[in-house]
Amino acid sequence: MSARRIARELAIIVMPQLPKNMEKLAKVEITELVDRAIHMLVDYAKQNLQDVNAMVLRASNQLDSLEIDNAKTTELSSVPMTTGQIREQLSTLETSINMISEALDIPEMALSASSTLFKTNCKKCGHAGELLVERPYKDDVREFVFRLVETYIENREIIDEYIKRARTQWRMERMVSIDRDILRLACAEAFYMADIPVNVAISEAVELSHRFADEKAAKFINGVLADLAEEAEAVRRSARRRAYAEKSTGSDDAGQEQ
Repeated sequence: MSARRIARELAIIVMPQLPKNMEKLAKVEITELVDRAIHMLVDYAKQNLQDVNAMVLRASNQLDSLEIDNAKTTELSSVPMTTGQIREQLSTLETSINMISEALDIPEMALSASSTLFKTNCKKCGHAGELLVERPYKDDVREFVFRLVETYIENREIIDEYIKRARTQWRMERMVSIDRDILRLACAEAFYMADIPVNVAISEAVELSHRFADEKAAKFINGVLADLAEEAEAVRRSARRRAYAEKSTGSDDAGQEQ
């Protein structure tokens, strides 16, 4: 998982903690909010791993019970299984792998530089396995999440106006909070972070909605942002023209002084 994608996920967790009052918002300590968000994700990952352990243990016990129920002697041996029983155990294994993968992707584990080697040993067969997890640099994650949240805070009111003007039947106050926060952060990127292409801001927002919401939310968010894409490009062009004009004016003033 890239540093920026991790930062976006952290920002989504930070957003509900931002005060609605503009005066309080101006005094908010983003560093403290980000640290709190990381700790929340750590707790979530630990719970995930505990749940995985319980699921694998339950599956193992079910297989043991199947052997016991079909034992013809006092010694346990392999027994035939139906495709339904095999699918059930494979489904459990797939869910477990997905949960472990999610736990490994959490930001705190990714906030250390370089990579880490995880070693595993199967208690039954003794097989040893290794997994090398690459991690982006923590400074990249922190820098981007601070920049993203600060960009939203600086342009909060106008961003909400952009979203309200999108061709959608949903009013801001009627949106699910997670959908609203994803849209706000996506607009911060699309309108005000010129180094990120507008289409990338949209696709990353849709990816966030898949992770934090559902398919219906992803389609809704994609539709709203598609409506705003052209306006975002126009705002960027206007910002570039202003920057060029200011630079030209500054150069002229410097030449006159000489």
